[in-house]
Amino acid sequence: MLLGRSVDADGHILEPPDLWKNNLEAKFKDRTLGLARDSDGVESVIVNGQFSAVSRGFGIAAAFGQPGEVAFSNDFSYLDGPRGAYDPHARIKVLDEEGIDAVVLYPTIGLVWEGEVDDPELAAAYCRVYNDWIADFCRPYPDRLYAVAHISLMDVDRAIIELKRAAKLGVKGVMLTPWPTNGRAYGDTYYDPFWAVAQDYGLPVGLHVIARPNYHGSQWYQHATFQGSPFYFLSVTLGFDIQASFVSFFEGGTLERFPNLKLLCLEVGAGWIPHFIERMDSKWEHSGFMTACKRPPSEYFRRQVWAGADVDESMIPAASARWGSDKFFWSSDFPHFDGFPNALKQLKKSIASLPPADQQNIIGDNATRAYRL
Repeated sequence: MLLGRSVDADGHILEPPDLWKNNLEAKFKDRTLGLARDSDGVESVIVNGQFSAVSRGFGIAAAFGQPGEVAFSNDFSYLDGPRGAYDPHARIKVLDEEGIDAVVLYPTIGLVWEGEVDDPELAAAYCRVYNDWIADFCRPYPDRLYAVAHISLMDVDRAIIELKRAAKLGVKGVMLTPWPTNGRAYGDTYYDPFWAVAQDYGLPVGLHVIARPNYHGSQWYQHATFQGSPFYFLSVTLGFDIQASFVSFFEGGTLERFPNLKLLCLEVGAGWIPHFIERMDSKWEHSGFMTACKRPPSEYFRRQVWAGADVDESMIPAASARWGSDKFFWSSDFPHFDGFPNALKQLKKSIASLPPADQQNIIGDNATRAYRL
């Protein structure tokens, strides 16, 4: 493993808007995924051949470093995003400028479609197209750009087929929507065959925030007070899906049955972890018999879980002191509007109070271990 480096554990790319149009299997061509402008001239994602209900004004997904009045303007488009988001050679220049040695890459359009697809065959087809593309994107720089596969767990048998195929492409992990699209919590034994394969392949599974139409609190934004985009609300609360699924992994005994499965919680910060684990342990003491947890949740956390911190969090040292500096890594969120320019510099300020060895764990060694880089 390449320890001692700086690793952005959750960066993003911008998929080509015509990626699925050009590569989706012929029988799905009328249900493609991509971008177009609606009747109001607003750039939006097309999902299942229709305008998405949740992703109008998609330029914000590419507006890294832009002021709000630019990012939320219809004049700023997805393709106006930084070249390093869609060109691997330009991405290396971005890493060099930021002093970052390597980045693990997650999707952008891939963060918005799963809440609007109910056909497991179509979902699997979308994933195949993306996984082929991201593997090719990373291939010129195998020690600096690392691919993560997007896999839909709507149908576990299809998911296993794609997991095995993606592993052959050289991916370093799996991204899952934290909101189970088939209505089954991830602690359900229905998914056990998938966790078994992920464990055998040594691929971590990452719960990453997504946008979906029926997000927690969506009904509140139908009232007149909220005439604009609920972007601020979503930025703060998208982690609710991750926290709910996080608990289900423990309650359903997934981490008990698969002791070598690695679980990642991405883009929700580190500060919630001490409170959550403490509360989970406390509740387990009197009602753990109702769960499939055989031991306190904190034991599984220490053994199998990592969390991605925001680089401006003041709570990173406190979370590390409570649960170990080997449990946290960081994200630039490049090239999204709410990402962090000069991310590594900000991170180093946030963790300056920690001993050097603990700092290096967070800067790069934890991601290196979790993803087996």
